[in-house]
Amino acid sequence: MKKIYLIPLPAIVIGTVAMYMNGVSTIIWIQNILASLIVMLFSEFSWRKNKIIGRIYIVPLAILLLLLTFLDVGLEGVHRWVSIGPIRFYVASIVLPLLIIGLWKISKKSNWMTITIITMSVSILLALQPDASQTTAFMISMGIILFNKTSKSCYRLGVSGVFSIILILSWLYLDSLPPVPYVEEIVKMVASMGVVWFVLGIISLAMLPLPFFLFPPQSAKLPSICIGVYFIIILISTLFGNFPVPVMGYGISPIIGYFIAIAWLINDKSNS
Repeated sequence: MKKIYLIPLPAIVIGTVAMYMNGVSTIIWIQNILASLIVMLFSEFSWRKNKIIGRIYIVPLAILLLLLTFLDVGLEGVHRWVSIGPIRFYVASIVLPLLIIGLWKISKKSNWMTITIITMSVSILLALQPDASQTTAFMISMGIILFNKTSKSCYRLGVSGVFSIILILSWLYLDSLPPVPYVEEIVKMVASMGVVWFVLGIISLAMLPLPFFLFPPQSAKLPSICIGVYFIIILISTLFGNFPVPVMGYGISPIIGYFIAIAWLINDKSNS
């Protein structure tokens, strides 16, 4: 199972090569490599031993971090980041996999109303940032968990209606930030190096959600599938707007979020 840690490496390497070949500053692309190495080591020697991923207290902590984005200065009215010194963390890409796992754990012990209220509140926060990509990925992933909680048609209809309103509004009010070539348009950079690189790049991105479908823990198949769905939607949404391409494009936060999810998968798989 430890080999699963290697799955994001092709996307990271291809993205790094594309940035280097297109003259992006070393200070930019080296961050992805360093972040990957640090998070892999931290995952191995800390997360697996302490088993903090998926703990219920992660949920209020994740929500608090999302709220802190609105205290940050932001960028042209967009509030997705929390700055620590010179580093800006894209909070949603780090905490949403944790939230999906944590809310699934709560759903096993709590009624559907509690999970529904938390899910809708988080979805509204994401839409207000604004971040249609993360809003869509989170709501659909949590919708699977919520609908699995109950089969009542009136509940499903009500949740679907509210989710649809939030979803539509998040896509109607997209931010006006211009795309950064080595973030949102990294696939174009890869394509500029040739067809072979482009094909390898697409394959490397398609590999990212696969572990959550192919190797779900026996006791946690549902959240594993939901996290896989989350990453699929994040990737697909880059085709419809200026959204960061996770892992391949510049940004340490999506790398951290992905390795958090992988660490949880390995830990739960080994203990199931």
